[in-house]
Amino acid sequence: MTAPCYSCGEQIRLGDIVGVGYVIFGKIVYMIEHGEYSDAFRTDDWAHLDCGYVIQTAEGALFHCAHEAEMALLDRAN
Repeated sequence: MTAPCYSCGEQIRLGDIVGVGYVIFGKIVYMIEHGEYSDAFRTDDWAHLDCGYVIQTAEGALFHCAHEAEMALLDRAN
């Protein structure tokens, strides 16, 4: 499986800070197709999803983004 990339060509990494549209901003905490996830989150809560990314907003809300083309890289994971 090839590594997923943003439209700018940069590889998507767990922990990256992203924007989805101009509405949602947050950190990638689960890369569903790749099985990468933050230890702070239960993956079985998202097991019904086949693809995409789970993003945690600064307020703590979790949001599912189905396609990497919808995300823009704002800051790299540490």
